Amino acid sequence: MLYIGLMSGTSLDGIDAALVDIDEMGRPTLIAQHFLPYMQTLQSQIFSLSQSAKINVVEMQLLDQKLGRLYAECVITLLENNSIPAEEVQAIGCHGQTLRHQPRPNAFSLQIGDANQIAELTRITTVADFRRRDIAAGGEGAPLVPAFHQHVFSSSNKPRQILNLGGIANITVLSKQADESFGFDLGPANALSNEWVNQHWQIEFDKNGALARSGTVQNQLLNDWLQLDYFEQVPPKSTGRELFNIKNLQALTPSMHNLAKEDVLASLIELTAVSVAQGIKRWGHTEGELLLCGGGEHNSYLVERIKHHLPQLEIGSTDALGIPGDMMEACAFAWLAYRTMQGLAGNSAKTTGALGPRILGAIYSA
Repeated sequence: MLYIGLMSGTSLDGIDAALVDIDEMGRPTLIAQHFLPYMQTLQSQIFSLSQSAKINVVEMQLLDQKLGRLYAECVITLLENNSIPAEEVQAIGCHGQTLRHQPRPNAFSLQIGDANQIAELTRITTVADFRRRDIAAGGEGAPLVPAFHQHVFSSSNKPRQILNLGGIANITVLSKQADESFGFDLGPANALSNEWVNQHWQIEFDKNGALARSGTVQNQLLNDWLQLDYFEQVPPKSTGRELFNIKNLQALTPSMHNLAKEDVLASLIELTAVSVAQGIKRWGHTEGELLLCGGGEHNSYLVERIKHHLPQLEIGSTDALGIPGDMMEACAFAWLAYRTMQGLAGNSAKTTGALGPRILGAIYSA
């Protein structure tokens, strides 16, 4: 059965689309993929809206429709490039673009990207709004991908963890027993460094971490950032750009204005590496495999720093297990759509803190 997963994350780089064949046992195989980059103006619009204290309802609704049409365009291109008719696809699973995510207590999560537009333009049934049912059941609604990791990557041979380095870093700690696996957001990954290089070099990201490598980590700056309460919170926990943005860090450490921009960037990368290492040492496996996915796995400097702080782990990529890191979350939302259409739970209650397994998402028929 063919499903399509759509993911646009906190890095705001664009839309990942994965065409996935899911067999009768629920095992996914990636068939084809497509990436639709966001224009700079759209990136700025989404980021500005996500950081605004007050949201303009008209602006949000227009952006909701615009993103829905872009998701549909991405799907149509994916199918045309691979000569696959729309009627062969069972459903699309769309994460949507997050504008707000507030953890417990009083949790809520807001994603936009109108699923009505997607279903109408593609003529494919679309599943969206995956997070709010988990929240209604007492969970955080995030992260959702650990349930997929457990289904696809669990291993009885050695301890295994999946580290996603997107805008936010999150970890899945796998166990031989499915109900013992869990995941949580560790803290920032690419979000802060991308925002910093965009402000100071007018580029989207620091390729291979070359600019960060040229700087020197400022330990006082790093130590001040590590005092944020989030790092001490016990899982289940989730976070987002509401907390981890440059404006918040500047309010916490005004001295960063007086430092070389390369040194601040090196310190931001070190913040990711150290917070990842601390989170794994406190709540994860301290031996076995750590498999990377997400855009951050291409930042060789960041990967080096993570390896430096976690020398006991065998660090590799999920590519070796059949799912490219860049398409991991898109594949996960194809699988989550499959779960919804089959009437099966899609969350990991131990990960989100929900009262139990729940069928996720709203179905928009073709």
